[in-house]
Amino acid sequence: MYISVSVVREKSLDPVFKVLVSYRDENVSFRNAEVEVLRKPPRVVIHYPEEVQRVLPQINSKKLELEILNKIAEYLLSGGR
Repeated sequence: MYISVSVVREKSLDPVFKVLVSYRDENVSFRNAEVEVLRKPPRVVIHYPEEVQRVLPQINSKKLELEILNKIAEYLLSGGR
């Protein structure tokens, strides 16, 4: 399984983040899907584009979400650089 996540710095300002997500496993793959993440207590809401929503039941979505949240945490800890 391959997952790549990068924060789009020009479009991200806390609490709304835009990330580019690529995913590949034996059955499913997509590349550079723009995902919007709303980090607003008490929970985080992730909005996937249609291309990802169609395959979401077939992939390890929990692992994907953890990778997205980890990348946003790294971005915040680095001071948004």
